[in-house]
Amino acid sequence: MEEKVSSRRGFLKAAGLVAGSAVVVPSLIASTTDKTKTQSVYGEYDSNKIGTVSQLKKDREIDFSYPDEKSICKAVYIDGQVKAYSTICTHKGCPTIYNKDLQQFECPCHHTKYDAAKDGQMIIGHATGGLPEVLLEIKGDDIYAIGVDGLIFGRINNNRG
Repeated sequence: MEEKVSSRRGFLKAAGLVAGSAVVVPSLIASTTDKTKTQSVYGEYDSNKIGTVSQLKKDREIDFSYPDEKSICKAVYIDGQVKAYSTICTHKGCPTIYNKDLQQFECPCHHTKYDAAKDGQMIIGHATGGLPEVLLEIKGDDIYAIGVDGLIFGRINNNRG
């Protein structure tokens, strides 16, 4: 009885073909799926009206929830710009408090501070990143939340809470 012995080179070629298929096939399947939903690098988000520019200019801040009721956020008016962030600290998930005078979000749990004027960037503290920024669209006087740039604390996906 004769035994077939594979060469090392043959084995590596076969393994390369299998690995290549594992990369190519999913991308072919993905390219044939339904593209009717709006896609962006931020995922699929609903557009929600959160307030008006005139209200924000008067009050200097608007509290709202986005992308769902469990995610507390705040829009602020700073230096003629409308900015919005998740107010959940990226260190341990405590809700931050907005300090209007210093234009920063402050975490009362472990004292991390975030700069509202500079895209929610962490100033000092234990967090390793900034606050997730809520992407906004302004239509006339109305302000709409349309997405989130960054992962909200405690989630694996912003849309699945």
